[in-house]
Amino acid sequence: MAVARSGRFDSALTLLSRARATDPENSDLQLAEARVLGWAGRSGEAIAKYDSLLKRNPKNADAMVGLGYVYHWQGRDGEARRQADLALGLDSTSSDALELRRAIRRVTQGSVEASANWNNDSDRNTNFLETLAFTSPIAGSLRFLATATGLEASDPIRNATRVGGEGGLALSIGRLTASALAGARRLDPEIGPSRTEATYRGSVSLRPSPRFGIGAGYARYPYDDIASLFERDLTIESLEAGFDAHSGSGLLVTGGGGGLWLSDGNRRLDGHATLLQEIGRHLAIGASGRALGYREVGVGYFSPNRFHLLEGNASARIGNDRWDGRLSGGLGAQQVGRSGDTQTEWHVEGRLGKNWGEGNRIEAFGGVTNSAVSSTTGAFRYRNAGVLVRLGI
Repeated sequence: MAVARSGRFDSALTLLSRARATDPENSDLQLAEARVLGWAGRSGEAIAKYDSLLKRNPKNADAMVGLGYVYHWQGRDGEARRQADLALGLDSTSSDALELRRAIRRVTQGSVEASANWNNDSDRNTNFLETLAFTSPIAGSLRFLATATGLEASDPIRNATRVGGEGGLALSIGRLTASALAGARRLDPEIGPSRTEATYRGSVSLRPSPRFGIGAGYARYPYDDIASLFERDLTIESLEAGFDAHSGSGLLVTGGGGGLWLSDGNRRLDGHATLLQEIGRHLAIGASGRALGYREVGVGYFSPNRFHLLEGNASARIGNDRWDGRLSGGLGAQQVGRSGDTQTEWHVEGRLGKNWGEGNRIEAFGGVTNSAVSSTTGAFRYRNAGVLVRLGI
């Protein structure tokens, strides 16, 4: 199974096939083969293998759990829950069956989430953002989504506020998930008239196997990141796409890119990539890079004709099922503008959270960086902190 956990599914299946040729009735080998087929995204073959095992031994709890996971990955959570319940009926302490039931619960339960976030940069732009989000299952894999937000923004000479809300639906069909939301924001600048802007966003993601996923998203919203932009009457349309790939050896590769179009005629193209290697259960090291460029220098917002960032980073995790903490940081170099000098770049951030019950969590977070791209104005220092509370319903 070590070969399969490294992502070499075909090699693992070949080895298991050779072993089964010498011992065709070995149920442990058949179970391993079914698991690898499931990990590889060959769901139909995996289900057939698990069904064969259960016909021979209807009390094979491991096969029930394995079959349940395949159903879960397909989005068939009702059938997955039935397999978890059957396995727990045989062994109420089965950790694998309990984890399967928790995984199903995380996907299918509704939730209410409230967060408060403060951020500030060295250009003395300060924001307080409050968000309330609600998710509720409707039927099957269809969910209702709603969010409400409030923002108080200020700088040395002005204040501005906004309120907004969105509602929409999310649907999962097998390994495909799609969502669409629409709403509006009411912007109230201190200087200039108030206005209301429509907002839209949608996304689609596909996970052909548990270790690989791709996705894309579109959004339209007003450019209201700092108080001075409330007066500019700017809107943004963005289109982004990305992927993530995991190996059984703890290697994670992510990447993506996209475009952003502003109503003043400006445009931004960007791309990013990250390589992260886990070391044991608590440490990870890696590297990341980002490049972006605007067509022209905009008025009132950070818009270099070129920005490059290359960073080495590391993170440490501690905790258990009840609480967890994470501290991460990075050190690298950034270049602002085609003719700009290379500068040292760094960031530090931390999170501390506690879980209880089914889907309940409270979390505090914060960070600081000198990355120019973190601030809407390209300020040389950016700080943020906040708290989040999520309740499962």
